[in-house]
Amino acid sequence: MMLTNLADILREAGLTVEETDDWKTRGHGKMTSVKSIICHHTAGPGTGDYPSLKIVRDGRKDLAGPLSQLGLGRSGKWYVIAAGLCYHAGVVTDTLLYSNANAIGIEAEGTGVPSTDSGHTHWPDVQYESYLRGVKALQKAFNVPTSHVKGHKEIAAPAGRKADPNFSMDEFRAALE
Repeated sequence: MMLTNLADILREAGLTVEETDDWKTRGHGKMTSVKSIICHHTAGPGTGDYPSLKIVRDGRKDLAGPLSQLGLGRSGKWYVIAAGLCYHAGVVTDTLLYSNANAIGIEAEGTGVPSTDSGHTHWPDVQYESYLRGVKALQKAFNVPTSHVKGHKEIAAPAGRKADPNFSMDEFRAALE
């Protein structure tokens, strides 16, 4: 399956959306299903709205892009990058739920430091609120329960391999209810 309705879902939620060229055909093949939503941060530059777009879209020397279906800028703007399978999850604790083939990946622009598991003080309120609103819209569209909205740090194997996103996922999920 190709998730060609991503931009529409986010716009219907009242969010600002920028569609990258050719996103509806971009991916490493088709998705198997949407069983989960994985939240990430880019660990990119400290300034700019979404300076990580090129890397998330095109990849790195060690990992071909796209690296997620969606990006989220500091302004709260959503970037629709790919409709197909993306390489964002890596090795996970449960491949049936959290693998690249079964999970929408969101790479939100953020430096990733300091790493914390409480609050979201290192995120602009407009970006954090947009993150919540966008995830809620995706949950509704794909029937993803809040228990399947995870941070990369929660599903990466082995445990402790990833630290993103650098905010409390428990508080994030509570706000989704």
